[in-house]
Amino acid sequence: MDGLRRRLFWTGWDLGMGTLVGALSGTASALFLWLLERTIRLRVDHLWLIALLPFFGFIATWIYQRWGKEAERGGALILDEVMNFSGKVPTRMAPLVLTATLLSHLGGASVGREGTAVQMGASLARTIGKLPWRWLRLTRSRQRLLLMAGVSAGFGSLFGTPVAGAVFGLEAIAIGKMHYEGLLICAAASFVGNAVARGWGIHHALFHPAALAPSLLLALKLAAFAIPVALVAGAFSELTQGLGRWSRRFIENPYLRVVIGGFVIIALSLALRTTAYLNLGTEWLPKVFEGASPVPPWSFALKLLFTSLTLGFGFKGGEVTPLFVIGSLLGAALAPLLGLPVPFIAAVGFVAVFAAASNTPIASTLLGVELFGAAFAGPMLITCFLAYVLVGHRGIYGGYRVGTPK
Repeated sequence: MDGLRRRLFWTGWDLGMGTLVGALSGTASALFLWLLERTIRLRVDHLWLIALLPFFGFIATWIYQRWGKEAERGGALILDEVMNFSGKVPTRMAPLVLTATLLSHLGGASVGREGTAVQMGASLARTIGKLPWRWLRLTRSRQRLLLMAGVSAGFGSLFGTPVAGAVFGLEAIAIGKMHYEGLLICAAASFVGNAVARGWGIHHALFHPAALAPSLLLALKLAAFAIPVALVAGAFSELTQGLGRWSRRFIENPYLRVVIGGFVIIALSLALRTTAYLNLGTEWLPKVFEGASPVPPWSFALKLLFTSLTLGFGFKGGEVTPLFVIGSLLGAALAPLLGLPVPFIAAVGFVAVFAAASNTPIASTLLGVELFGAAFAGPMLITCFLAYVLVGHRGIYGGYRVGTPK
């Protein structure tokens, strides 16, 4: 009987804490998405703001140099704390990353948004963990679970994919290992976070590409597509991290580093005479999913280059949304070679490049099902898992946290 009461207590603890983390993270994500939409719209309406990208990067760097401390490590700090909790995730991480990401987008930086939501979620979860109330029973193990819940809530509420968000918080920690002890609290946090964000009026853009009937030939084509997916995902991880190491080594001053990076992005945009590769890049998605206009076959490579340069030189933001766009553009580029409809293979690429780059094939497959429908489960499963294996131990998250070698 005591064992039953104990299980009931901890089940209630997981549900209660997950609900609290989800409510806070969902509200934070809603605020962030509302501000981000208006920030990008302001940049689009006032093209001259791109010229201030080095200045915005300078201000964001100053903010982190002044108040950041441990928060400067961003997602890497959160993953380290989940693995070996030491209480280093600060409350100030949430407002810092929110401000810095908005500044990046105001100047047109080619960054994403999930890193911001995940860091805000984890920071808010850690803030709950600092409360002194005894009834919380916050051991080191429970503090780890809170951080995992914050990651799930941030991801699920940002993309409107609560199932994928719940699994993402379990799978992203270490390559090849699922942390099932956090399943209940992460699920509660992700579903509540998504519901709260929607309650605040947040709506996500949806596309409805047609799925293809399963066949052996389709499976072989998807297996072949997994090879370039893995190559692109690996190239993104290696280039972004390599540029980061190179820039820190040869440009030691962080202010100078981000200013130079800003001017490089401006120069590239001027050379190409386009702003299409700035910010999230989501304006490409209607083109590939709805056939709004032709897509140049090299677009995926340029978006990869812009995002890797931006992050490598120290601008704040996420990688996931640019990876979604890169994957869709890769699918559109290879559709004629594979003999597959552009919207279909773009949807598979949308998810598969992220799966390989993040080493989260299960969460990514679920993400694809939530976004595009159950008919895509088979194609996503084949491509995501093959690309995950082929990319090796490279990755934007946990590249050096190998739970089970591939």
